[in-house]
Amino acid sequence: MRPRARLIAAAFAAVLVGGVASPAAAGTSTVSAEAGAEVDSNVERVETGPGLDTATTATYVVRLGARLDHKGRAAGGGYGLTLSNLSRLVPDDQVSTESVTALAGNLRWLHGVHERPVLLGGNVTAVDSQGVVADVGARTFRNLGADALLVLRSGDERSLTLGFGVRDFVYKPDHQFDWTGPAASARLEMILWQPASKTRSLELVTTLGFEARAFDGVALINDCPPNAPADPGCSATTDIQRLDRYSRAGIELTWVGKQVAAIGYQLALIDSNSFGQSLARHRITASATVPASKRVFLTLLMSVQLDQYLDGLVVRRDLQSQQFTNIEDENRSSIQLRAARKLGGEWSLEGRAAIWRNLAGNLMELDFHRELVYLGIVYGK
Repeated sequence: MRPRARLIAAAFAAVLVGGVASPAAAGTSTVSAEAGAEVDSNVERVETGPGLDTATTATYVVRLGARLDHKGRAAGGGYGLTLSNLSRLVPDDQVSTESVTALAGNLRWLHGVHERPVLLGGNVTAVDSQGVVADVGARTFRNLGADALLVLRSGDERSLTLGFGVRDFVYKPDHQFDWTGPAASARLEMILWQPASKTRSLELVTTLGFEARAFDGVALINDCPPNAPADPGCSATTDIQRLDRYSRAGIELTWVGKQVAAIGYQLALIDSNSFGQSLARHRITASATVPASKRVFLTLLMSVQLDQYLDGLVVRRDLQSQQFTNIEDENRSSIQLRAARKLGGEWSLEGRAAIWRNLAGNLMELDFHRELVYLGIVYGK
């Protein structure tokens, strides 16, 4: 077994063993795992179009995942710990860099302030995505963060969480995209309506966030001739450090009852001193989960995305405004249909079909086509 394959197996087993052993420890734990295979029509997620010497590669992919969630009490407060591993294994040697695995961990601790509806605490998170076969996998990264938290509550109906901290991001294929900087966030959760039985609810979540990103790379300038169309080929480097102000805002409305439905809107703004890197991204999402029978549940997810390149130039668009929280982030418009069937006990069968497209905001007439069909088995305890 290759060293990285052993790493995947060890991480996968560690999460599972931790979940099985955790009931003996203080607190409560849940563990889940999945294994499946899919057919991906564009496994490298490449764009095609005029002037691009690219072609899509279709192949099958094996997926493995495991997750442990544990809640308990320590030092007078409550904490939540999440550990996970998600691996995407591509047998085709021609696209070996697409075999990647992501290890993630998150620890949050909160302590109440006397009898007041106020909690203080902190949150640390780490995600490390690495290649399985190649030394550097496709879109692999490391993302570290730490925040001080202030939570204000009004009963069970309202909660405001404020976070202030730092981020450290490493993009392994190209270190000029590495950055560090301070971060701030706010999240307001409200129950707008709920009957006395609490069997249904209408919930609203709004979020705000800001990051000041100082990159290891330098800023670009427009070096095209006067009055000439913007062209990536005539941009030039400077000796000035690239600095971005990344802002985001979002709102989501969720209905919970016999069916679960949600609709949301997110806005991301990048104000960069590097030419061609400023961006406004609008994203509308909608989802609905309904029971098709006593054992089968169907989920439909849709997203429509509009990108506005504020300098009139697309530069390295695959890196624009990515959150990089796991290996599944998709900055495309898409529609997905998922089906889950209970098999008995803790086991269930899940299937997924999805398509991704560029629908709008494409200044260079580039096309993105990706289709995927997945079938897997899930364990949850």
